[in-house]
Amino acid sequence: MGNRGHTSDEGDAVPPDATPGGYHHLFDVLDERIAQFDATGCLVSVNESFLELLGTSRDAAVGTHLSAIFARKDGDRLENALASLLEGDTAERTLEVTMRTADGGHIVCHLALCVVHDSAGDARVAMVIRDTEPADQEPTHSRSTPPVESLQSVIDEADVGVFVLDESFDVVWIDKSIETYFGVNRDDVIGRDKRTLIQNTIASRLEDPATFTETVFATYDSNTGPEQFECHVRPGPDREDRWIEHRSKPIKSGPYDGGRIELYYDVTSRKQAENARVESEKQFRSLVDAVEEYAIFRLDPDGHVVSWNAGATRIKGYEPREILGKHFSLFYTAADRDEHVPQANLERARENGVAKDEGWRCRSDGSRFWASVTITAIRDADGTLEGFAKVTRDMTDRREREQRLQRERDLVERILQTSPVGIAVINPDGTTNQANERMAELLSVPVDDEPTLDPTQRKLYDSTGSVIPIEERPARRVFETGEPVTDREVRVTEPDGRTRWLSITATPLTDESGAPDQVVMTATDITDLKTMAEQHKRKLEEREKEYTAVQLTTSLLEPGDKPTDKLLDELVQTLPQAFRFPEKTEARLTMGDAEATTDGYLAVDPSIGAQTATANGTPITVTVCLTDPLTETEEMPFLTEEQELIDTLLTLITFHFERREYIDELQLETRRLEQFAYAASHDLQEPLRMVSSYLQLLEQRNADALDEDGMEFLSFARDGADRMRNMIDGLLAYSRIKTHGDPFESVNLEVVLEGVLSDLEGDITATDADITVEALPTIQGDPQQLSHLFYNLLENAIQYSDEPPVVTVSAEQRGPEWVISISDEGIGIDPDLHGRIFEVFERLHSRDKYPGTGIGLAICQRIVERHGGDIGVESTVGEGSTFSVTFPTADEQDS
Repeated sequence: MGNRGHTSDEGDAVPPDATPGGYHHLFDVLDERIAQFDATGCLVSVNESFLELLGTSRDAAVGTHLSAIFARKDGDRLENALASLLEGDTAERTLEVTMRTADGGHIVCHLALCVVHDSAGDARVAMVIRDTEPADQEPTHSRSTPPVESLQSVIDEADVGVFVLDESFDVVWIDKSIETYFGVNRDDVIGRDKRTLIQNTIASRLEDPATFTETVFATYDSNTGPEQFECHVRPGPDREDRWIEHRSKPIKSGPYDGGRIELYYDVTSRKQAENARVESEKQFRSLVDAVEEYAIFRLDPDGHVVSWNAGATRIKGYEPREILGKHFSLFYTAADRDEHVPQANLERARENGVAKDEGWRCRSDGSRFWASVTITAIRDADGTLEGFAKVTRDMTDRREREQRLQRERDLVERILQTSPVGIAVINPDGTTNQANERMAELLSVPVDDEPTLDPTQRKLYDSTGSVIPIEERPARRVFETGEPVTDREVRVTEPDGRTRWLSITATPLTDESGAPDQVVMTATDITDLKTMAEQHKRKLEEREKEYTAVQLTTSLLEPGDKPTDKLLDELVQTLPQAFRFPEKTEARLTMGDAEATTDGYLAVDPSIGAQTATANGTPITVTVCLTDPLTETEEMPFLTEEQELIDTLLTLITFHFERREYIDELQLETRRLEQFAYAASHDLQEPLRMVSSYLQLLEQRNADALDEDGMEFLSFARDGADRMRNMIDGLLAYSRIKTHGDPFESVNLEVVLEGVLSDLEGDITATDADITVEALPTIQGDPQQLSHLFYNLLENAIQYSDEPPVVTVSAEQRGPEWVISISDEGIGIDPDLHGRIFEVFERLHSRDKYPGTGIGLAICQRIVERHGGDIGVESTVGEGSTFSVTFPTADEQDS
């Protein structure tokens, strides 16, 4: 795998000192704890910071499975995370796990995991441990090893394979490790010639059988000094892939004198570690290049950049070819360079081994970012300075978050201290650990930097004046129930004796389990609101009394035929009940010469009153007085509202009597008009009959003497007399509607319409009219007048149509009334003329085109009004007309 941070057009540009060992040294001096695991979860490379945290050596750590490094509960999680990363399901993972240290301790770690590749292209998982904190000690379990009772069992239990050969090099004994290493059986091996065993069995199981055979056979030829070499056993049935070290020497005494002992040590871990060391240097280099969260690079002793990773390119914006060989002061601001900050940082790292700094740094495009920088001195084994490792992290976002958070804290603090609302944070014991000045002021406690409010320091009262127990106070209720308390009104007494009303709201701050940990309590001074509410309540009560008095007065005045003396007496007796002190209030009411007073009325002060006169000049006065003096606790004798009440009552009384006078005059005038209309129509009948008779006689006797013009004039005179007769009959009918009508009875309108249609049969046939009558209700009314009403309306609908008339009669109940509609498709009526058609003798068309007296619709309106209803029209010229007549329902009329 190439060095991704040093690519160029000509290929990899690796600095001379960017050796694998150099990269290994670079990672060893980083503060971050970094390690790599293979696909099986075994540790393959690790830096010094990681080993320091783990508390062990590199040799002991490399090859260890992650289940031995991390707590049991985290093993599966980590294995799943590694599998997910290596399968490409995700690019990066973060976890919180517990690490086991070599001394038996436990540390909670926050891990960041990502995939990197070694030079062979194999995937590895890089682990960066960021934050750590102590964890509770996990229970440990002691392990005991069974005692070993014989040399054979000791050797069998050892991780050393043993061949014992006699002087003929026959196998006289092997241990279990030999069986395991080579996949052989002890019983099949003992007694066999070792050379034959090698040729027939063992050699084929080795990676390099020829070299192994040649080397071992050579020891048998001379059976001289010791021999030592390594060989590789290939995996197969009953054996594993394994590196073993062969050590052998002659046996010079004992029963096997002249023979040879061969020892085979399992050095798989060591071989893997050796291979891993070389690989790890490459992996560390690839890891450096792969890390994008940090700018990781090296400086020579003078501060020139000699290596550059992808993170440095991302954070600082420079490509390797642009920055390699440049002095690192290029990253500092001009002000820092003027102050020699870069040189000072290198000097501190040279003297102390490491230098840390935070400040503004510059990118290639001139923009700035807030950097957290660690510079570590790199020295060789002799202590000679080789250069520096520099790690930079872009902390701009974090700094902005911290500054924003601080601004928010400052804002909250300013709001807290300037708020007109009292705010406090209450602890479970009832004390506060924070309260603003307004809360201290509302509760009348000393104002200091941190007011502490003792729950027993102030007594709280409810609306009845009872003391609120500690356990019933808002904050305590929240701690007990977990539910907020809103707008609880309480009363406190000021040191000077004044009363203050507070509206309190308490809201829980919960812990992780959801239980209240603290309570935020707010208090608002509502004293003015309570005072206003009380005043409003009193005014409302006064208004209710006044309203009751007005209602009562209205009900007394409503029957218009009550004698004046009786009416005045009833009114004056009810008047004192509308005042604040009814038992002390007396009243006097006069109208003209009539007078009424309460039993105890005396013309004394204090008193209030009002006077006016009707339109006819009749004087009306109202006087109210207090006959008993007020006590010291009672306020002014009369309120402004009470004077307003007298004025209102006087207005009602005046209006009532003026209305009675007007009605009396109107009724008198109506009777006179009706008498005049009747007399006029009756008196006009006689001369009209005389005119008609002489016209008829003239036609009979002198018809032969009259020429054509004379006969035409005679016809005009006769038609005029007929129209005059019809107008007089209509006027007489109009005047008699309300005075000569029949008593109301139950009338089925369908029956009425049947009679009307029968009377109009000739017109219907002559015009080929299509008349539809839908279901109609039964109402209370005068049958004759209702027939007259619908006759006029249907006759108009038939008459005012250019084409064969189409007429529909329908009914609809709307609440307490029936609406009867007569709709036609005739010539229609101009909307501007709708108001004129119900006036007496009002015509919209000439008599030549549409005959009639012009009084029919006026009669209809008069009939409808007598029945307690109304009549109206909706029409547009050329689109027909709909006349709507309303009648109270039968139930409404009965009531």
